[in-house]
Amino acid sequence: MANDPYIQKILEAAGQLFTENGLDAVSMYSIAKKAGIGQGSLYRRFSDKGEISSALLLDSTERFLRLMEQEVQQSGSEIPALERLQNSIERVIDFIAQHAELLQLIKSEFTGKKQLTHFEHPFFQRLSAVLAELIQQASDRNEIISVNPKFAATALISVLSPDLYLYQQKVHGDSKEQIVKGIITLFVTGLRKS
Repeated sequence: MANDPYIQKILEAAGQLFTENGLDAVSMYSIAKKAGIGQGSLYRRFSDKGEISSALLLDSTERFLRLMEQEVQQSGSEIPALERLQNSIERVIDFIAQHAELLQLIKSEFTGKKQLTHFEHPFFQRLSAVLAELIQQASDRNEIISVNPKFAATALISVLSPDLYLYQQKVHGDSKEQIVKGIITLFVTGLRKS
């Protein structure tokens, strides 16, 4: 698939159409037409817009996840684990702010395929592992109250979702800074030992 000449055509066409018209207004038919290929050729490579969105975000998500995973490797550093957790939360929100609509489409297409939840998507699994490890490190350093790190990470992932971000912005008019502050209050300040 990596050497498939149609893939680049499809991704370029989809990216341009998504930018010009928004995700909801773009159909698989319009992507095939813009790419100059037949719908059969498109569907042999991508079953839906969620898969196309995943491919469009592949490089940036991989860079983002690698950076997050490196954060965990600093376990021996002098920086408190809770501070590193806060930095990670801020990075996730920055990433979501940049790619919220594509991430939301990936999430909805993934859950529409009868998967249990978006938590099963590899992106969210890797992110959850990073957050659970940072919470575990904060616990090991006696920085936080007693919590189950895996449950806390899953709860945090549910809050660090593109749909919550978009909802808070569109319905409540919250800025990115207000959303970050709310999440930090719950998952950093709220976990900190008094």
